[in-house]
Amino acid sequence: RSAIKQQQAALKEVLELVPEAARVSLSEAVELACIFTTNQHQIAVGGSQMLGLYPFSALYFAHSCNPNCVYVGEVGGAMYIRTIADVSADAELTVSYADLFQPREQRRRDLLLSRHFWCKCRRCSQALSQSVDRLMDGIQCTSCHRGVMIFEETKEVQDINELMTDISALDQEIQGKFAECESCAAQIEVTHLVDVLKAAITDYSAAHMSMQQGQLERARVQLERFVLNYEDRRVLSPYNAYLINAYTALIRVCTQLNDVDRAIRYNTIVVERMLGPDSESMPPVPAHYPQLAEYQMSLGDMCLKQAKKKAGNRTPAGRSVSRRYLREAKASLEAAYKSRVIIHGENSPRAVEARRLLESAKKEHDEFVKATTDKKKPKKPEPVAAPAPVAAPATSTSSA
Repeated sequence: RSAIKQQQAALKEVLELVPEAARVSLSEAVELACIFTTNQHQIAVGGSQMLGLYPFSALYFAHSCNPNCVYVGEVGGAMYIRTIADVSADAELTVSYADLFQPREQRRRDLLLSRHFWCKCRRCSQALSQSVDRLMDGIQCTSCHRGVMIFEETKEVQDINELMTDISALDQEIQGKFAECESCAAQIEVTHLVDVLKAAITDYSAAHMSMQQGQLERARVQLERFVLNYEDRRVLSPYNAYLINAYTALIRVCTQLNDVDRAIRYNTIVVERMLGPDSESMPPVPAHYPQLAEYQMSLGDMCLKQAKKKAGNRTPAGRSVSRRYLREAKASLEAAYKSRVIIHGENSPRAVEARRLLESAKKEHDEFVKATTDKKKPKKPEPVAAPAPVAAPATSTSSA
């Protein structure tokens, strides 16, 4: 409601600038703005974000929270749809309008408010106990400390007016319900589960506010305390969306504080968590998803720069750090390059950039390995000169 009121006020000012002959009513302008907002696509072009209407995409590509396609922007505002996975001839082509590393309920609410539909894609329709989504808003079981507490949500909202009229329409479903551990079947009231998540949101929001105010050191302390309180003490699932948000914020904060080693550590965690546990058939994000590729790219770039920076340290510990960073840079940039080729095309500027960094990482890695190997080779002993022959002692004879 507040967003619509703000939109009405802004459109009223805009309409005053439009010639009277071309002016429409405020209600019609609001309706047109809502239609645009519902159907628009946001694409990145040359480092800038652009909004546009692309009817072909809206007509022929459905939404999915496990998409097999992505849309990418090109110079001039053109939008291309590219597959990011092998697709059979009769398979539906899908893109995503949601942040995939968010809890299922949050994705559905966001889509209902922005796109006016309640998501029923394969991922959202799968039983929560069988889906990776259980990890992304789950809390750890306090009994066995292995499983997460699961509550199968049943409330479905079809009309956005229902959600706007009664914002607690979904929350009312949890009253008197229990969440159950997937491993040991222990139970807790769902209201307690929600209270834990609300406390996590409050703590994260405080750290985020410090970031916005430019208090970077304070934000770093708050975010690392958040990780200590909610992951190290086994409150939230390691794949919980709020923990991932904390780690991504820590990457930005530590980078700005020039604490690159910490930024690398947190970036590594984000990449691992986005790939999801090996046991899940459907990961949180597809293997060649743009957001994942960018984190792999930034990780490889930081590791390569740190390896070069620490190359002067000739101690065994220093060489060990350089070796690890070069190995991580090579692996991350290989993954980023492969994904960027799939997402943007082999000759695209993004793929070319990734290939350049990857070649640099391979060169640095090979030179490092060669240098350390040469040092380990035993030196051939220098030939020892044969001793000079010793002359026989002189003898004398005497006559009688």
